Amino acid sequence: MPAERFFVDADLIDSVSVEGTEFHHLVHVMRVRLGDEVELVNGRGALANAKVASFSKHSANLQILSVDQTPLSLPKVILAIPLMRPSKLELIIEKGTELGADAFYLYPADHSEKDDLSENQLERLHHIAISAMKQCGRLDLPQIQLFKRLQDLFTLPGTFLFGDTRTDAKKISYSAPPAVFITGPERGFSEKELKILNEKALGVRLHKNILRAETAPLAACIMLMVII
Repeated sequence: MPAERFFVDADLIDSVSVEGTEFHHLVHVMRVRLGDEVELVNGRGALANAKVASFSKHSANLQILSVDQTPLSLPKVILAIPLMRPSKLELIIEKGTELGADAFYLYPADHSEKDDLSENQLERLHHIAISAMKQCGRLDLPQIQLFKRLQDLFTLPGTFLFGDTRTDAKKISYSAPPAVFITGPERGFSEKELKILNEKALGVRLHKNILRAETAPLAACIMLMVII
């Protein structure tokens, strides 16, 4: 695990302000004091060493001492997952971020347990991705994007694959990045969705067993990270 890091959604130059949940973690969890040095990340490839210069009631001002900028690579693996119970989505976002997924596309499947997410639920997923990014040492924050329907996924560039449970489905193979892997809900894709997927994506089999809705995206992520 890397040294304790804090997320700031800003360019890491001169001085920055740490607020919100990161401020709470800085002060009340890690009990960082005036003059202490910490690491900062912004999810855009920058890793900075900074010193706490001052505190106010709701924020801390940090002076940037040094910055290393890592060039960001183009997206390779995108997980397109149906809306499901928040606890399952949180697991996928956390573990998918650790495994290297570049983005998460969320969509309401015909058989989804939910058909929308509140702002608070989306915000929580965002914070979970930030926490996982800091914990695993990556410097880029994956995007989380909510779509209104499955068809809207195909308006974006990428090589589209989907989890196909038919026994004659092909094994997963190399795809020109970004590979967008679409998985379905616990009850599977509807006939309407399968028609769309068969027209616009390649069906591949992830495993000899049928995987749960929260397992399939992570299995796909691991396999694609190995072959792309």
